[in-house]
Amino acid sequence: MKKYHIISNPVAGKTKSQKNLETAQAVLLEHGASFETHLSQGVGDATKIARSLTENGATEIIALGGDGTLHEVLNGLADPTACNLGLIPSGTGNDFAEHIGLALDAKKATQLILQNEPKDTDFLEVGGLRCMNVAGVGIDVDVLERCQRGKLKGKIKYLMSLIQSLFKFKGCKIEIQSDEYTKTHNALIAAACNGSQFGGGIKICPTAKADDKKLNAVIVDFIDGKLKIVKAFIKLMKGKILEYPATTHFLCDRMRVVPETPCTLQLDGELYKNIPFDVQIKSGLKFYR
Repeated sequence: MKKYHIISNPVAGKTKSQKNLETAQAVLLEHGASFETHLSQGVGDATKIARSLTENGATEIIALGGDGTLHEVLNGLADPTACNLGLIPSGTGNDFAEHIGLALDAKKATQLILQNEPKDTDFLEVGGLRCMNVAGVGIDVDVLERCQRGKLKGKIKYLMSLIQSLFKFKGCKIEIQSDEYTKTHNALIAAACNGSQFGGGIKICPTAKADDKKLNAVIVDFIDGKLKIVKAFIKLMKGKILEYPATTHFLCDRMRVVPETPCTLQLDGELYKNIPFDVQIKSGLKFYR
């Protein structure tokens, strides 16, 4: 008999997390499923829990939280190809869940895990870390750093930080290296995408697929001039940034981004310093979707 292990982030989505946990537990009990709940206590704890569980033979892992919780759990799996991963979206931003069309309702998401077989799903490997959705450098990092300093909450915090960054961020000089493409850019953003959106619904790569065994490279050159910035922002919010003249987009198996000066990366919205932006697509993960 399967035993499900729920790894829950109590602070994800404020009260949403606790409510969704209770809903998921009720659905599992109703179906007579065997399960155990594990609560994370701080940053990195979900990774430690997932590692301990999978090193000791657990194969059915459910992340209950947002993109950050999913990121931590993915990085804790002893062998991503040896277990099945489910998600009950419960964060402020649930970008990967929305990308794959996962129900944001906890009852439906739990029923899907119980009734469906997991499907092959890709993920990214970046500098020895795993990334489920989008990895990037540039304005996305600037936005996240502003979010950390700001006092606003929720999606409005990200949107306001993005608007500030669009007018204040001056680009970063990088070289993109891959078998398909090698070029130097002064980039507004350079992103490796397995998913299509980040920041609570901003479509950075609408054509991305999580099961095509390809990563989508998206590079938007720095745009000088307020009018051009506004036009680019409108394209981004409409999900049409790939149509913008300053955008380069291609599919590849591996991409290396070499910055002129050391910079911070974001993986699934989590900030990392001092890791190389050397990213490749990985497959073999079984994901309930």
